[in-house]
Amino acid sequence: MSRTVIVSHSHPNLRYGGGEVAAYRQFQHLLSLGQDVHFVGSTIGPEDSDRFFGPSQQVISFGPRDFCLRGRGMDGFTMEHADIRDEDWIFEFLLALRGDVYHFHHFWNIGAGTIRRLRAALPDAKFICTLHEMTAICANHGQMVKRSGELCHASSEVSCASCIARPPIDFVLRKARMQEMLEQFDHLLSPSEFLRQRFEDWGVTPGRISVIENGLDHLAEIPSETAAEMQVKSGRFAFFGQATPTKGLDVLVRAAALIEARDETFTVPLSIEIHGVDRDSFSRMWPDLEIPASVHFRGRYRPQDCIDIMRGYGWIIIPSIWWENSPVVIQEARAAGTPMIASDIGGMAEKTQGWGLQFRTADPAALASAILSVHGDVDMLTDYRSRITAPLDLAGFAAEWGEACDIAFDQMQEIPNIGKRMNA
Repeated sequence: MSRTVIVSHSHPNLRYGGGEVAAYRQFQHLLSLGQDVHFVGSTIGPEDSDRFFGPSQQVISFGPRDFCLRGRGMDGFTMEHADIRDEDWIFEFLLALRGDVYHFHHFWNIGAGTIRRLRAALPDAKFICTLHEMTAICANHGQMVKRSGELCHASSEVSCASCIARPPIDFVLRKARMQEMLEQFDHLLSPSEFLRQRFEDWGVTPGRISVIENGLDHLAEIPSETAAEMQVKSGRFAFFGQATPTKGLDVLVRAAALIEARDETFTVPLSIEIHGVDRDSFSRMWPDLEIPASVHFRGRYRPQDCIDIMRGYGWIIIPSIWWENSPVVIQEARAAGTPMIASDIGGMAEKTQGWGLQFRTADPAALASAILSVHGDVDMLTDYRSRITAPLDLAGFAAEWGEACDIAFDQMQEIPNIGKRMNA
């Protein structure tokens, strides 16, 4: 039996983000099938490491096949570790697992040098990488949002230099290094067509990236509801996420304030509930924003409860102000049978097409209009709910993953220059 090693830039037991969750769900599914699979995550840097690791501890074991490495942080511009000793032991740990397939979900915290060395040490292993966002393209946290707050539509050495304040030649060299690193992989995966197109426009050879949505199990059927229940839900909206600047939570609160300022009396009460963030966290990030009466903070939730919680609402709002590739909240909303109101860019526009409303990104007035256009409208809620299709489950993901990899490896044998392994 071949051995698969799934490598992630973080571990969901310590930090719950979309990329690491997708990686871990893949690991758990393959493990449930009796496959020989290991999971290796990392901590983000010294701050997390100091919280979870003892003074000389390097690895946390959550099980005989489930590990989290102590991350020391790395240079986000070069994707390299500052201290070669950190790269050495991560490389040695991954090498000791002797995988036949290494599937990387991201390369942050693992390091470009680690990947090059592992590729050289295991020339016959199959290397795959899922591109969860645009770190290879964009040195500003991979978000393609300029430091001025303006959306960035394409990278170039001049525009990047003006954004990051480094010489243009640095970005020429960075692009060459990032493209060379991606060449170490036999095949690349993207959870969205939007992200695939961005990487091809940047220079990845067409045909090297397969689009496969991240898997999400959703076994429970969506229950039927009475007209009265639907009426209540038509006034209930929710946000699921974190209080980070790019998630657009301030846009939602500003939109709620605009609605409140209209001083209208609604037949169906308006409620906007925030899951994943408490009131204090929000106020620390946006201290000058007053919180309207319709906005309620519900704090953290267990990820396994998310779909059930979502079923209590009429609409889920995703107001992110960056491109977002394939947010897990969109798949969870589909599994819950709850339509969305989403920003009109990136993977959000792609993934909610046909079953969700879209509004102009970072525009509170546009979001307020979108909320008001569906508030209290049971017919519209019923219509949009009927358009939702179930997301790809983990069994479907595993089947598409295996098929895409088999096709890719056949192509590698026929066309050696595609996915060329550089062992130097």
